[in-house]
Amino acid sequence: MVYLDCVLSVFRYYQSWFPKLSWIIPFSIAAIFAACILHVEVVANIKSRDEIMSLFFLLLSFLTWHTYINNKNFWWLLSTIVSYFFALMSKETGVTMFPIFGMVAYWVYQLEWKEAVKQGIFLTIPVILLFIIRFAMFGSQPTPEISIMDNPIVASENLGQHFATSLIILLKYLKLLFFPVPLSSDYSYTVIPLARFSDVLVWVSLIVHMLLIGYAIIKSRSRDFIALFIWGYLFSLTIFSQIPLTIGTMFGERLAFLASFWWSAALTYSFYRNILKSQPVLKNRHILILTSILCIGFATKTYLRNKAWKDNLTLFTTDVTTYPKSVRLNNGAAETVLQSADLPENASHKDHLMDEAEAYCNQILSIKPVPTAYLTLGNIRLRQNRFEEAIQYYDQVNDLKSMVDVNKAIALREMGRNAGQKENNIAKSQNLLQQSIQLNEKDAETWFLLGVSHGLSGNHAIAADHFSKAYNLNPLPAYAQNASTAYQNAGNQLKATEFQSLAK
Repeated sequence: MVYLDCVLSVFRYYQSWFPKLSWIIPFSIAAIFAACILHVEVVANIKSRDEIMSLFFLLLSFLTWHTYINNKNFWWLLSTIVSYFFALMSKETGVTMFPIFGMVAYWVYQLEWKEAVKQGIFLTIPVILLFIIRFAMFGSQPTPEISIMDNPIVASENLGQHFATSLIILLKYLKLLFFPVPLSSDYSYTVIPLARFSDVLVWVSLIVHMLLIGYAIIKSRSRDFIALFIWGYLFSLTIFSQIPLTIGTMFGERLAFLASFWWSAALTYSFYRNILKSQPVLKNRHILILTSILCIGFATKTYLRNKAWKDNLTLFTTDVTTYPKSVRLNNGAAETVLQSADLPENASHKDHLMDEAEAYCNQILSIKPVPTAYLTLGNIRLRQNRFEEAIQYYDQVNDLKSMVDVNKAIALREMGRNAGQKENNIAKSQNLLQQSIQLNEKDAETWFLLGVSHGLSGNHAIAADHFSKAYNLNPLPAYAQNASTAYQNAGNQLKATEFQSLAK
């Protein structure tokens, strides 16, 4: 619903900008914005709600700014400041939009540039508040280190390579807005390779963006609307370009959400003003035809792409075929395929699914060995009852200790069970079970098995204590019954009676 509110706000906003033009212009802008394929991730992924809320409040602040500039009422100015502050609280990258308010006053409402700057300076208030809040929350804490797996640009050899890769990123945003193929839920290591100035596309991007900036600079004096749209587009991608600072992710379709707001306006208005030379009535008809063609094409692609976002399994296994060298996509595919192998409806082809998950892990290891690949391989071996191999994989995981310890404890527990039941080696069984307990002392089944081993060894008091711990962790009647029998054999009738009643 908020996304639909954003679309309606786009229409109302541009309608306030172009009151003398036909309603078809803002309608076409809003329609192209609504059908933009890059919005699939924003709508389908709950993580991207911040993008929608930020744009919603930004558009609200633009609308209240329109009213304020027209009547100079203080309360409308306050509403603008509050709305823009909410936009920043939704997602702080909206900070790049504060110059737009003064620019709108200059372009749309024909204020002199000094007066426009004077009015726009009020919108620095939410920006200052944002930085005060950030400082109050984080103080002088060091900036978290950015992982190469999240943003490979941190591995740039020098500023030249960093800047060249940033130009490729900017070109990719522009390209996907016009030609949205191929699409992916992940663009981390190694989807976008690091670039150099020897790459042709780096120079293509540099020339294209220099032309855009040059046009915006030259046409700003004449209040050209396309120039304003270009500035808005460039401002919206400033942080995501990796040029002023390196952020925690390299690229994302969701990050183009705000940029698409300006892009859809620039595209429609360019058609209207520069390409279609017919009379106004025919122009409007032609705009509707072009908008319909674009929206039908975009909507078809959006419908098809939306199917990939059905669930994590579909998403990862779809996108990994697009970018087979993505570590994160292979990792997501491996984990979700392995999870699907545990479902009862997949019991008949469980082995095939585990083999598929293992293939994804092996693909990761061929690109860059990471702990999660070894962890998933260990989990696969655990399900295959190949416990020693599982432990060997777990031992190669340097982090994720708590998760690894739990799974490693399960492997040791099952090895201990096999040593007792199949090998009839009580000493080996107890040793393995003790190792399991050291890694995860909250596993009731391990305490139960230890109790069984000590009971078979004649250590009934110790066995009873272990059965009691198992019952306290997981109050199953079988645990209570065994505790009762062990206490009975140890001569503790009171405890035996107590657990006998619990067993019932």
